[in-house]
Amino acid sequence: MDKYRVLAPDLRGHGDSDWCPPYADQFLAGDLLNLMDYCELDTASVVAHSLGAHAASFVAGCFPNRVERLVLVEGFGPPRKAESITGERWRQQASQFIDVARTMPSQRFFPNLDEVLDRFKKIYPNLKDEVASLIVEKSVRFVEEGVEWKWDPMTRDWITTSDPDRYEEVWEGIECVTLAVLGRDSYDRFWSKMMPPGVGYFGVDLTPINDEILEPRLSRFKDCQLEIIDDCGHMVHYEQPDKLLQVIRNFLY
Repeated sequence: MDKYRVLAPDLRGHGDSDWCPPYADQFLAGDLLNLMDYCELDTASVVAHSLGAHAASFVAGCFPNRVERLVLVEGFGPPRKAESITGERWRQQASQFIDVARTMPSQRFFPNLDEVLDRFKKIYPNLKDEVASLIVEKSVRFVEEGVEWKWDPMTRDWITTSDPDRYEEVWEGIECVTLAVLGRDSYDRFWSKMMPPGVGYFGVDLTPINDEILEPRLSRFKDCQLEIIDDCGHMVHYEQPDKLLQVIRNFLY
């Protein structure tokens, strides 16, 4: 994008950034603000995906003067019914999260790069071989035990600290125009595997993307445009990179 100077940081615990818990939204947002300050950027347009989108939302919602335009790619979190959460439901979900927090996550090692690639291609069978290979090569590192993903398994702690009612309230503080990009098949290809129906946030069953889910969420924003990209799940930039790039270009230009 010749109009923009592009900075592409790895979140803490991801890519080549250090493993540095905690991974709560507020800490990730602080990292983004620190990066902007380090680069002497008073304001910036921010494009972010998934967990990064939560961090970007907190920056834009709590420090609205710092973000000019905002793109949230799959940044709404898991689909859920928009309803109030009772104390009983909160305690039920909190007890599940406490059980998660009591166990140390185990890092996954693979004997070689080919095995990682085979596993990855089973998850994303529609990717071209060269694209899948590039993603895997950039996402792993070689260690004494073999090959491991670069991301810290403790990043799973985000799910134990994030409150969807609170981060939806953060959206209400966003002043800039926002673009929300969703993958049409995100529920089937991603969220249903992470959080099966009956387990969703705070005891509420996950519900596929539909108008009933989207409207209450979109109404939280002062100015939010919506783009749903077909034939892709949560990892829109893997499965439909050209379409995603075009949507972002149209919005930023």
